[in-house]
Amino acid sequence: MLATGSGCAALADEPTPAHTVSVYLADREATRDVAVTVATSDGTTIFEREYQLSDGNEADEDATFPASTEPETVVVTVDGNRFERQWPDVTAPELPCGDPNRAGIEVYVRGAPGEAPAVRLEANCQRVTMQPQ
Repeated sequence: MLATGSGCAALADEPTPAHTVSVYLADREATRDVAVTVATSDGTTIFEREYQLSDGNEADEDATFPASTEPETVVVTVDGNRFERQWPDVTAPELPCGDPNRAGIEVYVRGAPGEAPAVRLEANCQRVTMQPQ
């Protein structure tokens, strides 16, 4: 009996598929305050994180949120400037986003010091999991 109970507990603790968010500072001589929010079609926030990017901290890769959610909108705020994009369409044949891979995004923050910031968003498909909370 004890072994069966242990097996059930182990199944509950198994990693689950995840979407990813990676953020990169393209112009490393700049310092940027960045916030990324991902929401569903009904406006429910499913991912939210703030970053302070600089030459010494130019990237944050593979932050996760559950793949069971349906991301629709991505809002990136850079130094108070708001950029809204749609979650990328990952049905293109060149993107390997089928099972077991999950869709993710890469956010590139551009703009040298003194320039207005800009944002480029790209799809990223890979197999990433997250531990249950």
